[in-house]
Amino acid sequence: MRNWGWDLGAVMKQTRRSFLKATGATGVAGVAGSASALAQNKSITFYNAGSLQYDPGTEKNIQRFEEETGITVNVNEVPWSNLKTSLITQWRNQGSEVDAFNGPTWWLADFVAANWIVPLDLPSDHVSKYPKNLQELIQFDGQAYMAPQLGKWGTYLYDKQALQQNNIQQPPQNWDQIIQKGKKMSDGNQSGFAFTWANKDVFTFKQFLYQAGGQLFNDNNEPTFVNKGVDVFNNLLTPLRKQNVIPDGISTMGEGPVGDAFIGGSLATVESWTPLASRAWDSDDWSQQRLGVAKPPKGPQSRATFQDTNGIGVSKFSQNKQAAKRFAQFMSTTESLKTDMVTEGNPAPVSEVYDMPEVKQEFPQKWLDVQQYNLTHAKSETYRAQPQVDNYLSNQITPALLGKKPPKQALQTAEQNIRQLYKNLGIL
Repeated sequence: MRNWGWDLGAVMKQTRRSFLKATGATGVAGVAGSASALAQNKSITFYNAGSLQYDPGTEKNIQRFEEETGITVNVNEVPWSNLKTSLITQWRNQGSEVDAFNGPTWWLADFVAANWIVPLDLPSDHVSKYPKNLQELIQFDGQAYMAPQLGKWGTYLYDKQALQQNNIQQPPQNWDQIIQKGKKMSDGNQSGFAFTWANKDVFTFKQFLYQAGGQLFNDNNEPTFVNKGVDVFNNLLTPLRKQNVIPDGISTMGEGPVGDAFIGGSLATVESWTPLASRAWDSDDWSQQRLGVAKPPKGPQSRATFQDTNGIGVSKFSQNKQAAKRFAQFMSTTESLKTDMVTEGNPAPVSEVYDMPEVKQEFPQKWLDVQQYNLTHAKSETYRAQPQVDNYLSNQITPALLGKKPPKQALQTAEQNIRQLYKNLGIL
């Protein structure tokens, strides 16, 4: 995870979903706006995470927006590693240079609490097209603060060739089978299972935590992950390491290395955050027939995957709010989501997109079915001081994964540190 920190200041004690009552954030005029208002909003500045050269879906939708509305979108291509810092620097000084931006939902809790962004006034039928789990992520006090553009989650892939060579008829369906079948597929040249850990350790841990029926926080902002987290280690992570099902040095396995190892044939099954399926289809010795796509293996409570959804928000300090809100809504329409998915391959955050003819022509049906399942069953949380919280978690769960610290001790330490952080910030 990227490590940003800033002074949030003290806040009143309140539940996570209603803390906005202390910020004074209120709704504003509708997205459509009056003709006179839109006449003063003929251009906006959009902070995009990185170069549009590598974001063709967004670029195409921006062109569509400009053609349909006559509003010019000036794109500031900010490197991902600098985007959050750039936004915060602007807003601390109440700068109006940013009108709209894209980013992940996990930024929302702090941005809304700091009163840096505004409700988007999305129509109810626009919000209702997202699954309930995603609606909960983007709304506070019943108002949507982000318009999701794309979904990102771990996708479970397997090498059918590796399964056949080990006389395994189907991929693991649950945690026990990950260990049992993974051990059978593991030898000196291949590991039975791997997951993205480096820079995604907290994401991956949360997915397994949700599958175990846990969560990081309760509705009173109290950390509540120790007991279920211990179950994750005892029933999955520790056995995987002890049985040599996962590769040595798993703490260094980032998105790229996991994908390279899978395509190279040294991983039989993998949970990956990269668009790895398309990479495998286009690689030598691979095909859609060799690549297997499956639902996440089920934990004690669910097959949930962790949801990391990117969307568009609008700055409180923008002088072009109406046009910026119109842009956010446009970029998250079903047509725009379909365009992004077909152009760039990003999974859509709206279920109906997966049934559209253009999408069905572009992707294998099994892959579409799994992505649609992941969208519907994904889980996530928004919580305050996310960078600091994730640092405390990361500093403990990786040593526990590697067997260098008892899991319960590691998780209790993380919980104590997070609880003290929240007390210092006035959240608890």
